[in-house]
Amino acid sequence: MDILLPLIFALIAFVSIGFAMYTRWKSPSEDASGGNAERLIQENAQLKAELWEKNKKIGELTQDLQTEKSERDQLSGKGKQLFVEITTLKEKHESLTKEKDRIASELSHFQADEKRKTEDFTRKISQLEEARNALEDERKRIRKEDEEKELQIRENRDRMWAEHEDVVKTQLTDLCKLAQYGFPMYDNKNLPEGFGGKFKPDFMIEFLGKYVIFDAKVSRSDNLQNYVTNNVKSTVEKINNDPKIYPMVFFIVPTEAFASLTKTRFFEQSYEFFIIPIEAVPAIFSALKKISAYELAEQLDPQDRDNIVNLIAEFDHHINMRNALDLIASQSGVSVLAKSRNLKKEIKDEIVMKKSTMRLQQFSPTEIKSLMIDAQVQQEEIDRLTSPQPAVSPDMLTSAKKISAKMEKKEGGDSQDRE
Repeated sequence: MDILLPLIFALIAFVSIGFAMYTRWKSPSEDASGGNAERLIQENAQLKAELWEKNKKIGELTQDLQTEKSERDQLSGKGKQLFVEITTLKEKHESLTKEKDRIASELSHFQADEKRKTEDFTRKISQLEEARNALEDERKRIRKEDEEKELQIRENRDRMWAEHEDVVKTQLTDLCKLAQYGFPMYDNKNLPEGFGGKFKPDFMIEFLGKYVIFDAKVSRSDNLQNYVTNNVKSTVEKINNDPKIYPMVFFIVPTEAFASLTKTRFFEQSYEFFIIPIEAVPAIFSALKKISAYELAEQLDPQDRDNIVNLIAEFDHHINMRNALDLIASQSGVSVLAKSRNLKKEIKDEIVMKKSTMRLQQFSPTEIKSLMIDAQVQQEEIDRLTSPQPAVSPDMLTSAKKISAKMEKKEGGDSQDRE
């Protein structure tokens, strides 16, 4: 479009110059060639027509040029707009490219992280499955062990209950044969006269003219408490207020089963029932033996009773006198020790240091026991210590005797005052 416009103007200038030269050339020769006038007029007309055509063509071309120029301006404006749009699009493209690269990088990171998480998840699922299988195996093992343990417990309980009655009878028999007890004993195969029928206790001992029942209880029930409670009621019905039965009955259960009981003492129709393990029987025998001794003491001869009372009174007197003498001697010793406070600090420190190196005198159990065996041995040892070289001066012995006499006199006066 920029080249077309100069060409059009050049063509117009060329045509104008040619027409002017023709006009000059035609004017001098008109008189010489009159015959050619008409031809020249025709040519002139033809040229004018051609010129008009050219001018028309030039007008059209000018109009086209204007149109083209307008279109060019429009295109230039659109070009600028498109340039701005292209620049904006380039910037957006660059921004989108960067965003795409960033997203691609993040996507790659996410994909790698997702892959790692998937692998970790798969690994944990595998570990969880292994742990679940191991836990299931452990549960089966524990269940099996519990079943075996429960079976062992049932077997031990059955064996314990099966052996319990014989063990109790054997131990009760052995205890009754000991010299310190010596109770007359009876079992369900050897009952005293007057016993029989439904009431056949496992074991009885004779006590103060009556019979104390020791019954071994055997039960395969899981609820030992209910079993014992029912046996208390049934045993009372079997005793039927028999005056020969002492109103204290002992049910002996295995030690392992005793811990499961919540109630071990019952009182039913004036009878006391005690649920005990076999280990408690010796203590019960000992208590019953002492009660027997107290009861027998009331049946002693008056002279024997006086002798026992006098002996106990002398023991009481001697022990109280010895305690009093020890207290007086202790007070005297404290008084002597108090005087050491008047010593100089250097001497007291030396005494403390010397005491720290001294050892306490040790008395062997054999030496003590040998002197405790018999009073005659003690008297001989006293004679040996005092006769050759008395360790205690006569004055001190005299003072001790005077103190003892004063205390006896004082105690006698106090006794008379009490009377």
